Amino acid sequence: MDKESLPGRRIQAVLLFFWAGYFSIVLCSNTGDALKVLGWLPANWIFVSGNYEMVRSVVGIYHPPSWLAGIFFAGVIGWQAIGAVLLWRAFGTVVQQTPGQKAAVYRALTVTIALWAAFLLSDEIFLAYEIPSLDATHFNLLVAEIGTFLICRKDSGW
Repeated sequence: MDKESLPGRRIQAVLLFFWAGYFSIVLCSNTGDALKVLGWLPANWIFVSGNYEMVRSVVGIYHPPSWLAGIFFAGVIGWQAIGAVLLWRAFGTVVQQTPGQKAAVYRALTVTIALWAAFLLSDEIFLAYEIPSLDATHFNLLVAEIGTFLICRKDSGW
C-alpha cells in the first residue's frame, strides 16, 4: 500500500469500526428489550432499548394482532445482527487489506443502509413521523451511512 492511501484506509477503518460497534450495541439493547418482554430477563434489567414498546405503539395505529409487533421487532433484530456481522467483517478486511474488501464493505453498507431506508418507509406507512424526531433520526442515520459509503468509495479509489 502506498503512503498516500494510508490516511484514507484509516478513516475507512475508523468509520467501519464505529458502525460495527453502533450496530452491535443497538443489537444488544434491542435483544435485551425482547428478552425482558418475553420474561427471560428480570423486570429490573436496565440495558434495554425500549424500542419494542415504540414498535408496538407505531404499528398499533392499525389495530393489528398483538403478535405482529413482535414479528417486526424480531425482524429488526435479525437485520441488525446481519448488519453488525457484515460490518465487523468489512472492518477486518480493510484493516488487513485482504482481497475482497471492496465487496465486503459494499455488502455491509448495503444491508445497513437498506435497514434505514426500510425504517423511513415504515415511518410513512405507520405515520410514525408523528412521533417527535423519529423520522429525523432514521433519516440522519441513513445520510450518515451514505456518507460513510461515499468516503469509503472515494478514499479507496473504487
